[in-house]
Amino acid sequence: MEFEWQPEVETADVVPEKYRALYAKGEGGKFVLDPDIAKRMDTSGLNGALEKERKKAKELAAGQVAWTKLGKTPEEVEKSLADAKAALAKAQEGKEGAANFEKLKADLEAGHTKALGERDILVERMRGSLNKHLVEAEATAAIAELKGSAVLLLPHVQKHVKVIEEGGSFLARVVDAEGDPRGNGKGGFLTIREFVTELKKDTNFARAFDSTSASGSGTQPGPKTGGMPSGSDKLNPTQRISAGLANRK
Repeated sequence: MEFEWQPEVETADVVPEKYRALYAKGEGGKFVLDPDIAKRMDTSGLNGALEKERKKAKELAAGQVAWTKLGKTPEEVEKSLADAKAALAKAQEGKEGAANFEKLKADLEAGHTKALGERDILVERMRGSLNKHLVEAEATAAIAELKGSAVLLLPHVQKHVKVIEEGGSFLARVVDAEGDPRGNGKGGFLTIREFVTELKKDTNFARAFDSTSASGSGTQPGPKTGGMPSGSDKLNPTQRISAGLANRK
């Protein structure tokens, strides 16, 4: 039971033992507060101060109960909080590191994809250049050898020939409509010269070749428009190619 300061109490038992010396038994058997002390003390103020102390004591008691439930001292709980904050900061750094890694990975993949795209474009450009020069050189030589017009025949031959890689080398192969290499019926691949020979026998393309018949008594056939000049059969292969290219101009 909480003690309230009173100038007079019925019995000394209600006064805490440490304060009983301040009370004396007076008339009528009641206990009164020492008059000198009562004069110097404001019991209402004293009671207010006691009330504040009681309130603090209750708060401390409630706090003690809370710490007791945690099973740790305040110092231990503070250390746990500090450890938790450090772990959280470390985890945050880990997330930022992971995010930076993912960004770096994405940048590298984008750069790699771009590099592959540029390489493919370069390869296709080189393949196109190789196809043009390899096919054109071999087709022009075959057309010149068979006395055909390179201007008329070369575009058609190029459409039916493509460059393929075989054994580490690039070769010009005559292909069919599906793009597969054609055979020559002898166990090998059809050569460009053999393909040009087929064209020479085809009535649709025969006019693109020089005629082998005489055009008059004792006269040699003159050069056809777009064909090889007369006497080219006496030229070597290199000279025929040069003559065929010159005839295209």
